[in-house]
Amino acid sequence: MKLLKTFTFLPLLCFGVEATEHHGTVELALMNSVGNKYGDEYYVNITVGTPGQLQSVLIDTGSSSTIFLASDVPGCNETLCPQTFDLSASSSFDAVSPGALYAPFGGAAALGDFVTDVVQIGDLSISKVPLGLAHTFRSRLQPYTGILGLGYSSREAINRTMSHKVPKHPSFIEVLTKANAISSRLFSVHLNKLDMYGSILFGGIDTAKYKGPLTTLNCLNSKHDEVDQWYLNLQEVTMQPHDGPELTLLRSTQDEPRLALVDTGSPDWQLPSSAYHKVLGFAGAEAPDGLWPLPGFNRPCRQVAYGAANTTHFQLTFAGNGTNTATLDLELADLFTPITGDDGSATVDRYGQPLCMLRIVEVEENNEPLIISSSVMRAGYWVFDLDNGQISLGQSDLETTSSNVVQVQAGTDGLSRAVQRLVPESQLNDVEGQMALPSTYKLSTATNTIGYTTGAQFYPSSAAKRSGESTMRLETQRRPTK
Repeated sequence: MKLLKTFTFLPLLCFGVEATEHHGTVELALMNSVGNKYGDEYYVNITVGTPGQLQSVLIDTGSSSTIFLASDVPGCNETLCPQTFDLSASSSFDAVSPGALYAPFGGAAALGDFVTDVVQIGDLSISKVPLGLAHTFRSRLQPYTGILGLGYSSREAINRTMSHKVPKHPSFIEVLTKANAISSRLFSVHLNKLDMYGSILFGGIDTAKYKGPLTTLNCLNSKHDEVDQWYLNLQEVTMQPHDGPELTLLRSTQDEPRLALVDTGSPDWQLPSSAYHKVLGFAGAEAPDGLWPLPGFNRPCRQVAYGAANTTHFQLTFAGNGTNTATLDLELADLFTPITGDDGSATVDRYGQPLCMLRIVEVEENNEPLIISSSVMRAGYWVFDLDNGQISLGQSDLETTSSNVVQVQAGTDGLSRAVQRLVPESQLNDVEGQMALPSTYKLSTATNTIGYTTGAQFYPSSAAKRSGESTMRLETQRRPTK
């Protein structure tokens, strides 16, 4: 997370996103605000049903199901649930497996049905997409939204009591592949600064969004003896205070590897107790006293501005089951996000200073996997390759305003053929393959383009000006229908 020194909140704006053709890829704008909340999660806008109903969904590499909230979720209102899906208003809706959805995640849960309906992303429309429709939803994070699961299909959230009679459904990215919207089960994520749009690119990469080489790492086997999760080894984490020697926060060994899950759907970086308290000591954040009912450890935002002098830096080194390693650099400011009130306004301390919250959480020393959260991921450019069970990582270029989208073809050398500055690696483990799908997915071009309501009141005024000059034009890209 990259913060500016002062925050001025502006009126809510709605921006249309212009569609541009790029063969074999689909790119969507990423927003980090929904409703009156800012900076916790990352969302894309899609529509579901006929006619389309707008849904802002959280992108989640830590899950595999795509889930929407039904209009009958208890307690839902416009504040708690900014968008819900009214199945009775869709002429293309079809119930497939009633009661089969059970998705527990991070102290939350979604319960409901598996259904199919038309989904539109940008100006691309796909019919009969398998979806979860939650009639009950609980979460510690508010407001409640749908989820776009970006994991392997086998991790689908099926109620165990019904798993023997409910067929497995393909993940969203597998549907994109089967519909011939993209060639490979691959997507790349550029979260960008908090005050700018990011992007998620299906079927390709944007070589202008990172600096230096892109390094490929083999994901690790799960308990199913194949790659079906985004697991890496967190080899080492070091911290360089501005006024002291470098400190090692944690280090993997052959006997005690530190398993990590790369998870766009989690805002808080998990650190074992020993590392957590070291970071807390140098972060300068304070726990709110009894007069201030605020979450976590906080600090005035102006004191943790991105690019500030005399700040603390971190290096995270990742590895897979091969010989490659990749190191990600981040600043202390990456680990802070602004705190907003229920009405979307900045939360201030007793001196009127806008406050930011430290996005790290303490876990037990032997806890695994450690969650590599979106607060850490902002510093990197991430390529998730389901076909080959690999993650490729580069240092994000947070100052770029250019774009160079390149399609990645299917195959073990697809990324190598698309990228010049690549440090490749050959996967040694078995990888979950594509599902044998009896259904066909009709691909068509929609007659309308999805707008993006972005919560611009949560952005600094200077950032809103920059966004108007550059990132507001982030296009939704599609493959032309044949």
